[in-house]
Amino acid sequence: MIYRLLTALLTFFFCANSFCQQQRIDSLAKLVNSKKSLSSVQKKDTAYINLLNRYVLNNYYVNNDTIKFYAEESLAISKDVGYTIGEIESLINLGFYESEIGNYPAGISYAKQALAKAETIDNTKSTLMCYSNLATFYEYAGDIKNSVTTSLKGISIGEDKTNKTKDDLLYLSLMYENVGLTYGMQQDYRKALEFLNKAQELNIQIDSKLSQAQTNSNIASFQLKTKEYQKGLMNINKAIPTFIEYDYPDWLAYSLKVKGQLYVELDRYEEALDIFMQSLSLYEKVEDKREKTSLLSSIARTYCELHEYDLAKMYGNDAMKSAKELNSFEDIKECAETLSKVHKQLHNYEVALAYHEEFKNYNDSIFNHENTKSVAAHEAQMSFIAMENKLKFESQKQHNKQRLFTYLSTSGVIILLTVLFFTQRSRKVERKLNGLLANKNHDLKKREQELQELNETKNKFFSIIAHDLRAPIASLNSLIDLLKDNQISPKDFMQFAPKLSEQVKSVSFTLNNLLVWGQAQMKGAVSKPALKKLRPIADTNILLLKEVANKKKIIVSNKIPDKATVFVDEDQINLVFRNIINNAIKFTPIGGMIEIFAEENPAFWQIEIKDNGVGMEKEDIERILSTKTQFTSTYGTDNEKGTGLGLNLCKEMIKKNKGKLKIKSELGVGTSFYIRLPKAAKVS
Repeated sequence: MIYRLLTALLTFFFCANSFCQQQRIDSLAKLVNSKKSLSSVQKKDTAYINLLNRYVLNNYYVNNDTIKFYAEESLAISKDVGYTIGEIESLINLGFYESEIGNYPAGISYAKQALAKAETIDNTKSTLMCYSNLATFYEYAGDIKNSVTTSLKGISIGEDKTNKTKDDLLYLSLMYENVGLTYGMQQDYRKALEFLNKAQELNIQIDSKLSQAQTNSNIASFQLKTKEYQKGLMNINKAIPTFIEYDYPDWLAYSLKVKGQLYVELDRYEEALDIFMQSLSLYEKVEDKREKTSLLSSIARTYCELHEYDLAKMYGNDAMKSAKELNSFEDIKECAETLSKVHKQLHNYEVALAYHEEFKNYNDSIFNHENTKSVAAHEAQMSFIAMENKLKFESQKQHNKQRLFTYLSTSGVIILLTVLFFTQRSRKVERKLNGLLANKNHDLKKREQELQELNETKNKFFSIIAHDLRAPIASLNSLIDLLKDNQISPKDFMQFAPKLSEQVKSVSFTLNNLLVWGQAQMKGAVSKPALKKLRPIADTNILLLKEVANKKKIIVSNKIPDKATVFVDEDQINLVFRNIINNAIKFTPIGGMIEIFAEENPAFWQIEIKDNGVGMEKEDIERILSTKTQFTSTYGTDNEKGTGLGLNLCKEMIKKNKGKLKIKSELGVGTSFYIRLPKAAKVS
């Protein structure tokens, strides 16, 4: 939405008294056509150049060909008459055109040319406009580091200027909005809302009704992500009447889409569809393929929720086609997920599987891409802060030297006293600034270390998973190839069946943990708690692991009382029981015993999963319960191998369900896992 915000603001400057966009465009078109008969000499006028640029701005999201044609004409005339403001606006318009058709390098090049022109004149509004566009085009090109750095430079310039005009404040607001939207794209929604609220404060200060509505729309879109649905509806309902009043169909279509998405999250599907269809009718007239694609995907998902699968399939196919034309990974991922569900319900299982595989591939790709972009954004911010602190430090030192030189020009005792006084003061200031700079450098090193640890954890995680998944699958593949090539008989193959069955179950178990972990790391694991009985949950997982336990002649006994009821997400607690029981079986010798108890307390139930296995060292318990993610695994009593992922998942799922985990163990005696789960939604 950064590019749309820029367009709307510029149009607002030039056309603040207009009430209807189409009337405005038609009026400008007539005016431009009336000037075509002018001679080339008569056209060399700043008023004509401003008219062309205003006409181009009003054709944003209406007609790209019109933008290119008149922007090139405006640029040529501006260069001929030496009208720098006209050149800057023409270059920005050409940059927007190139960005809209996906030619981001060309868009960035035009924005840089415009910025170079703006820096030759004393015009803060033009300079901020150029920084804003350049940051936007970097964002679309995927260069997050340069996008954030450019936005922060623009903010610094805007904040440093004294006696800011209304235009200056409006563009400074836009710069804050740019940074906020960039953080939102990195899924750091809290940080995004922080910058958007700063932008809104400036919009209120200058009393810009349109800017307030646009920022409210963006705030609502992030409140959708933070699950603040009622707040989001409040903000979007504030914005919609303004877009109707000023007749901005592109912003109105976007706001209606966000409102519909909020209704979907509140399970108000029929109302959501009505809103979506209003938005779709507007997008039929507005050239904004990105937002229209997102809208079609939302409509498909809503029809799927209403079990109208044929309509969901139709809109899903349209959305997928558009998403692939735009090469929009996020939209392709969402469409693939919806179409997989639709075809599964229509019993087209092969098609459903193909879409599911496509969803997984794009999901993994987006996960890695977003992590990379997030790191780049943090690096950009830290680099900019360090540079700014260094410049301030050098500026302060230079300022102190100048003051010292001024006082040295005086005479007698005053000179001596002044030199002594300011020398001492300069040293104090320098020591203070050195201390501040040292603190900043310490913070930067700490952040760098955190990022490095995150990257090392990711690399170790994928290394373990690649090894533990690839080996059994390769073994199974080799055995099937032998059977296919008649190198072994079916009878011989059946001898390997039990071992293959174990390997496939192990891979399935690992994959399930991996998928839950990946979802949780992308902030997608949402708890949906309800009152659930503990005993059936334990029975279900004992039954699932019965074959593994029987192989080692281990008895698993469920001694949880029938009345034990907790307020939890059943799927997530199932995963906790399954992993801890599986872990107990792994480290319990043949013929051992595993017992599951539950003790009632006023506000919670405490579950104990107890085995008489090999036990653990104190250091191992501390490592498991630490807040850091660690993938450490040892072989079980029957040489079973794991990934170390299961207990990490248990910790996270217990925390999401407002529970606590405790471990007691003694070497050679056994281990007890204690899980505390709440009885109700509010835990005292």
